[in-house]
Amino acid sequence: MKNLIVKNSLYLMTALGIIVAIFTAIFWSEMEMLQRLVSILFTGLILHLWEEGKLPGGFTTMITDKLNFTAKSPHFGEGVTVLYVLIIVSLPFIFPHVPILAFAALYLGILEVFAHLMAIKMYDKSSIYSPGLITSVIVLLPVSIYAIVYAVQNGLMQPIDWLYSFLILLGGLGLAQQIVVRGSGMKYSEFLNNVKSALFTKEKKNID
Repeated sequence: MKNLIVKNSLYLMTALGIIVAIFTAIFWSEMEMLQRLVSILFTGLILHLWEEGKLPGGFTTMITDKLNFTAKSPHFGEGVTVLYVLIIVSLPFIFPHVPILAFAALYLGILEVFAHLMAIKMYDKSSIYSPGLITSVIVLLPVSIYAIVYAVQNGLMQPIDWLYSFLILLGGLGLAQQIVVRGSGMKYSEFLNNVKSALFTKEKKNID
């Protein structure tokens, strides 16, 4: 049963996304604005995961090949990613009056754009595309920017709150990443060194 869930995690998440979209449409007027935006972001994240993994797909393979990282199961990383998204998106619904938790999810729209631009640099691609970039720019980023503007205009966040939200986001991402890396038999320090090398080695060669 566990393997079946992990193998089909994206499909299960897609089904949940449809339920969330229907729920949001029905109860839109009763929801807090940040809850609405998180719901839209969740739908966008599902589209994003489809672009990364299925249509056109290949993002995970592109990165793992460059980092000399081999997952024990091709579906394990996808399952952990889906679980992370579910947790970070669920928190604003459980605690609707805590904007810090909403922005821990909403920051993803900005972070994903940077992640996919870094992936292009890391892979030394001649094109300006990595699987997932289109949904990041067209769907996720606008939602995050609108949420930030709305929060600032309505005084929902104190200056320190923005940092707290970002730290919650990074902490969750770091934990999920470590689970995938360590679960596949690689030291996390080695993984980080591979990332650093992939990003900066070429630059150093050019300088030399």
